[in-house]
Amino acid sequence: MSKRTRISKVEKWVKEGRGSGIGADYKPWLNIQDVSSLGRSTRLKGIKTNRQHEFLSDLGVPPTV
Repeated sequence: MSKRTRISKVEKWVKEGRGSGIGADYKPWLNIQDVSSLGRSTRLKGIKTNRQHEFLSDLGVPPTV
């Protein structure tokens, strides 16, 4: 029986095309579900790029009224 080859997370992400693309076709290197946290996260649609931006904190998110 042959051994199973395991690929690292980084190799898997590179194969998925993360961190590449331009504008609306850009795939971020990290997604919210990639980072374990008890903090808050937010997903907003970008005005210029028309894609989803994922914020791992509230620092980059404008306050809502």
